[in-house]
Amino acid sequence: MKRGLRAAISLGLMALFIWLFLKSLDLKAAGHSLGEALPAWIALSALVNLAAYVVRAWRWRWLLSPVKRDIGFYNLTSTTFIGFMVSFLVPFRVGEIVRPVLLARREAISSSAALATVALERLLDALTIMFLFLLFILSPRGKELVLAPAGGGAADYLHHGIEATAVMVGILLPLVVILVAFPRRVIGALERLHRAWPKGFIGHTIEAVERFIEGLAVVRRARALLVCAALSVLMWLVIDLGIWCGTTAFGLPIGFFDTFLLIVPLAVGIAVPTPGGVGPYEFLAQLSLVGFWGVAAAPAAAAAVTLHLISLVPTILLGLFFMWRDGVRPSEVRSVTRQEGSP
Repeated sequence: MKRGLRAAISLGLMALFIWLFLKSLDLKAAGHSLGEALPAWIALSALVNLAAYVVRAWRWRWLLSPVKRDIGFYNLTSTTFIGFMVSFLVPFRVGEIVRPVLLARREAISSSAALATVALERLLDALTIMFLFLLFILSPRGKELVLAPAGGGAADYLHHGIEATAVMVGILLPLVVILVAFPRRVIGALERLHRAWPKGFIGHTIEAVERFIEGLAVVRRARALLVCAALSVLMWLVIDLGIWCGTTAFGLPIGFFDTFLLIVPLAVGIAVPTPGGVGPYEFLAQLSLVGFWGVAAAPAAAAAVTLHLISLVPTILLGLFFMWRDGVRPSEVRSVTRQEGSP
């Protein structure tokens, strides 16, 4: 897909979701809610959110352990912030290519192997979010929502979420088992397909799957896998804690355990290919706060915007700081995305 078309799609999606977010919003009431938010809780939310990146870098070190042991923690942390900063500013999550390639150059490891671990990160993130979501469903509040009569409200959203989770688990887990048990056979089949379709969408897809299989090396090491799983849970608990601090700043009726549900639409919003998830994040956050917890539209919108700014602005500023400190030029970032065939 050409860059101009990608940009047009991204900006079009952003405009659509911003319109959906603003079309029935009372801006004056939302501004009043924002003015009443507690700054100390907002600052704490930002600090906790940044701490999650440190845990992410720690987990990445374990994921890379089959490639190289004891990778420098500073390099892991700085490239993590740079990568996420790029993903927040450029659509289609280009930073997920920039981050591993920059680390590979600094640590003299294979860029293909580093890219492979990012695919495994995404799998661990998805499985962890689903695990926490299922814990919420089994809670008294989750059971109450599940058993609520259908009718287009929160119960319907939750039912669809349960169905989607079941489908993802039913597909992902057997697929991972096959890839872990028979990696050489799968790679051999993919290489034959790659020779037949070396370029285009199919070629890029095959390359992505091959990288993912390479990244599964840590899965075949029980200790490393357990540590990565534990760090994944810790990281998302920290992220949830940051979200809870942010909602507490607005006095919303959300407990920490409720964030196991709220994180699902927020993660979906961030995943939509707009710069930083702008538009989808705010719309889905407001929709969830109103639908699941009965928050009024204005404070829900104010909280949604604030939560997103908390996740974006400090990360972007630290990413720019590490680029300056490490001497990474914007031209180097652009060259990385071109050389590695960013989507």
